[in-house]
Amino acid sequence: MNQLNRYLVTILGLGWLSFLLAGILFNQVFAAPNFVLLIERSYCPPQKWQQVVQVYTDLYRQHQQNLVKIESVVLFNDLGKEVLTIVPTPEELRGLRTYGRSNLQKEDELKKAYDRVKVLRCL
Repeated sequence: MNQLNRYLVTILGLGWLSFLLAGILFNQVFAAPNFVLLIERSYCPPQKWQQVVQVYTDLYRQHQQNLVKIESVVLFNDLGKEVLTIVPTPEELRGLRTYGRSNLQKEDELKKAYDRVKVLRCL
């Protein structure tokens, strides 16, 4: 290989390497916010549960568009918790029955167990 070809390959290699590093840096700096979604599943009238599902639907759409990242969904009430690693569709959440009572102590424990959380509850 003559010196001109070696010089060209070096410039191209360094260009691609810098392009790759810039892409990785851009991905880290502007990454979508990620969180664990806590959904209180204590008893809730059907009309109010639909409001919870509507808020969840908005978050789910943002998750589908990679604007946010829902790591997992945790359903909880005073009787226990259920960790869903696969993010359920809004239709699946709409079909869930609510039961039990609200438990703020359990909610606080779950908030401490996960780094970033967002809580949805019946209002």
